[in-house]
Amino acid sequence: MSRTLSMFSATADLEGALTTLTATACGLPRDGGRLTVSRAAELLSSDAGHAGLLALAERLGVAAGELPSRPALARMFDDEMLSMRALKAHRGRNVYSAGKLALWNALWVPFRDQLLPREDAIALLTELVALRTVAGNPDLLRCADVLTTRLTALGFSIERLTREGHAPILVARRAARGLRGRVVLYGHYDAAETPATDWTTDPWILQERDGRFYGCAVGDNKAPLAVRLAAIASMDRTPELIWVLQGEEECGSPFAHAAFPELLRGLQATLFLEENGYHDLDGTQRLLARTLGEGGASLAPDVVLDRVNTALSRDASDWGLKSRVEVRGLNKDFFGGGCPFNRHLPPGSRYLAIGVNDPASGIHRPNESVPTWTFALHARQLTTVFREVDRAAGGSL
Repeated sequence: MSRTLSMFSATADLEGALTTLTATACGLPRDGGRLTVSRAAELLSSDAGHAGLLALAERLGVAAGELPSRPALARMFDDEMLSMRALKAHRGRNVYSAGKLALWNALWVPFRDQLLPREDAIALLTELVALRTVAGNPDLLRCADVLTTRLTALGFSIERLTREGHAPILVARRAARGLRGRVVLYGHYDAAETPATDWTTDPWILQERDGRFYGCAVGDNKAPLAVRLAAIASMDRTPELIWVLQGEEECGSPFAHAAFPELLRGLQATLFLEENGYHDLDGTQRLLARTLGEGGASLAPDVVLDRVNTALSRDASDWGLKSRVEVRGLNKDFFGGGCPFNRHLPPGSRYLAIGVNDPASGIHRPNESVPTWTFALHARQLTTVFREVDRAAGGSL
């Protein structure tokens, strides 16, 4: 998805924007492929489609007065499709027109900032992907330094746990800023390398294509890391935050398995937030939520976590999505010992996994990617989580 309408890719730019906007306003499956201008016209110019557009504007805080009326929108689409047919009849290149620009400004520009990934998140993700954070590479330490600098700039104090021969564990702490409660976030900054010759793009250069970001480790775990850092940077109010970041998850987490039992046992948190989570291909959000029982058993969410899930489901609905709750943790059993975060959480902990991935992400495989449309929703849901943690910590049920 683009922020500007390019002279040389105007049709593709407009169709990409209309696809995202129409899917969000009309609740279309996210795996339905790109909409043509004519198909978007059928949907958005209908009574139901235009009503969906106005309802989306209300949900996302877009002034309805910025949007064209249904008859005006139908005329705009008619003008553009007439122009497209004329160009085709004369064998012209259908790349740019006044009609495309009018539709872009009338429909996409009002929603653009609400539905596109934050530019600072993309910039940080570009920087993180460029670092070859695989076992034994000096970029692991460089990435730890980049994250330390970023977190320090956001007011976190950093404890750096080190052990000879291992990537450092960062424990970042920040006092509450206007909200009650404590959230412990988990993540990792290392990557599982796949041969560059198996990629169709350079794995160490972030690239966007057809509504997806491609790059090594974007789905596991650099994209959600970048989205969360950028989102927190934009928030005036947060609960107390403790962010634990390790650099060896892709080689079995030996240092974390040694350090986490004592570290996590000493943390009393309103909520423990996993590094990432998933949407189905059609966009349905999977809310992985559980209360930790003895021996790591997954118990049903308590009343607080139920309320968090309800609020997150409302957010998903605002994006035109369905959602479902799954009582389990994020599956990471491909390494012996499993995930150190999941394994060492104390009994009674509230656990939640939400994120930006989908089944096409291809974790640990060539051409790993994430859908771009999930970024803005994830940033909003982080705010929702913090608000619900504040309510729970204040005793509001």
